[in-house]
Amino acid sequence: MSKASVIVVGSGAGGSAAAWALRRAGHPVLILEKGRNLLPGLGTHHGIGSLFGNDEVKAGRAFENQDEILEPRTSRTQEEAGQGVDRSFIGDVNDLPTVAGGGTIHWDAKTPRFWKQDFKALSLYGPVPGATMADWPLSYDDLAPYYDRVEARLGVQGDVHRMPKRTLEQAPRRHQFPLPPNPPMYAGKLLAEGAASLGYEAYPFPMAINSVEGHHGRARCNSCGFCSGFGCPINARGSAAVSFLHEALLHGAKLRPRSFVYRIDTTKNGKLARGVSYLDSRGRKRKARADIVILAASGIETARLLLLSRSAAHPHGLANRSGQVGRNLMFHFVTLGIGIFTDDVHAWRGPSTTFVIDDFIGPYTGPEAKNAGLPYLKGGLCETGGDILLLDEAQIYAAPPNSWGKQHKNLMRQSVFRRHLAGMSMLGEDMPQAANRVDLDPKIRDVYGFPVPRITRSQHKFELASSSYYGPKLAEICQRAPGAVSGQVIPAGTLSSNNATGDLTGGLASTAHIMGTARMGHDPRHSVVDAFGRAHEVENLFVADGSPFVTAGGFNPTLTIMALSLRMAEHIAGVRYERARGRRHRPRHH
Repeated sequence: MSKASVIVVGSGAGGSAAAWALRRAGHPVLILEKGRNLLPGLGTHHGIGSLFGNDEVKAGRAFENQDEILEPRTSRTQEEAGQGVDRSFIGDVNDLPTVAGGGTIHWDAKTPRFWKQDFKALSLYGPVPGATMADWPLSYDDLAPYYDRVEARLGVQGDVHRMPKRTLEQAPRRHQFPLPPNPPMYAGKLLAEGAASLGYEAYPFPMAINSVEGHHGRARCNSCGFCSGFGCPINARGSAAVSFLHEALLHGAKLRPRSFVYRIDTTKNGKLARGVSYLDSRGRKRKARADIVILAASGIETARLLLLSRSAAHPHGLANRSGQVGRNLMFHFVTLGIGIFTDDVHAWRGPSTTFVIDDFIGPYTGPEAKNAGLPYLKGGLCETGGDILLLDEAQIYAAPPNSWGKQHKNLMRQSVFRRHLAGMSMLGEDMPQAANRVDLDPKIRDVYGFPVPRITRSQHKFELASSSYYGPKLAEICQRAPGAVSGQVIPAGTLSSNNATGDLTGGLASTAHIMGTARMGHDPRHSVVDAFGRAHEVENLFVADGSPFVTAGGFNPTLTIMALSLRMAEHIAGVRYERARGRRHRPRHH
């Protein structure tokens, strides 16, 4: 009997992992990617090349991201929404790379696991006023075997023997990491010493970066310093494309770049997905048919696609009878600690950060929480040892009026920000809120004529109170680092490029982590998909990105996205699906 055919929308972390697993199980797989393929040799026996490297200018040219003029997003705060304001900003709202391989073509490859407590926060700690807290419909133990396997594919480095006891109690590991840690960054070592002097425990950050030559046929990291936001020209860094998509294509999966899916097509009664409608590279309308459709376009774009796919059977958007599509959007809040040092600490050398501190994950139930009207506070992982690069520094010095010429040259020679600065960033847990959501903008259209996603978002007092509590601890670590002359903190919400109030994501104190918008759960009245990512209302429609996340945790989400996707794909491979139109369909386009 032939295997069920599969269409995967998006080729990032979740989409590539699903395509890899399903192709290995013998399923015909077609991957439709909205962006270009900028990886020469992808899917060929010649091996993958790269058009990305240490080019600091590309980030400002929408080289890999969607063009914010042709394909903008709009945003507003919850207060503005309540006042009837349609939008207060048009442009880049947490845009991610729109290319083959998705966001992992330039991620910094941090791969921590969520903790046990993250999956059962409501049961363990109770509700948070103004937040839509809920338990995940699965546990850490359900996901642990898939964490193991994804780490092996990516080539994750670390050292289980240097991890704190509490960390291993919350995120138990059956094995040592696939690879040993990289040489530590000098700036990271200084900050780790500052942390140790205060009783905190720094340990090597789990990272999907080859620390030995030849793992999965790839080169060893040379600590060039251009990781976060850049491509890896020697492919030492694991990623969706390098670790999953490339092999899926070698084994027969098909990739169609520049294919913008604008609708999920269903049977008349809306109970089955038949395939998708999309625009090809020439803007022509096409259709592709399959037995199973998997959405992996990111939390914002997946919600948008479900809402664009409304029909008589699904008048409020596909799979949205619960009204939860687009809601509970989470980004992670960021608190920055900055240390100024007397000497050059070479903070830009190495793979972004090589040490992590998880002492501030929480929960903390002390008086600061009670004074804020909250049952507890939570922070998140602290990335230890980051810096800014040359072009960023030049732009900072050039920002004040009349700052060019000799004055600017002298500042660049002194290089206070680049040579003498090293920082920490705490990745804090956002609270899910029903009013933080993605919907369709009523007026603004993209270059293709479709409504753009509108993001309504304000920070919960939980994020602001947690940042205020943990932020001074980051500053103290920076101050105590050997050679530091000062330690400062930039709390969450104080740096925002979109809105002066700091309510919207943007600036230095934000992340590109997009979670929520298609929450998983057992009850179809309050969730969009089940524990395997299957839509409650459409039995052969699945979601494989950050959309199903119930809570954000204080952790980089990519490893969890991939583990969930692999678990989902193996569930699909073990289930016999009914034919959408009376016979099985292999992915095809016409």
